[in-house]
Amino acid sequence: MALQPKIIACGNSVASFAMAIRFLTGPAVMAAASIAVGLRGTLLHVAIVQVNYILILFSLYTHLP
Repeated sequence: MALQPKIIACGNSVASFAMAIRFLTGPAVMAAASIAVGLRGTLLHVAIVQVNYILILFSLYTHLP
């Protein structure tokens, strides 16, 4: 891993597109599922924030050497 010439192998545009998709679809799916189950108001907001937090932690730990 240390011998790679670039940190982001696929390019900046592809990496930023993948990050945007990950951080937009995760909360959208969680919001749709929460509304389908019946969560409203504060619980809905908490569920969406938890999904974002989990995605951020996952993305940090998958990119560590």
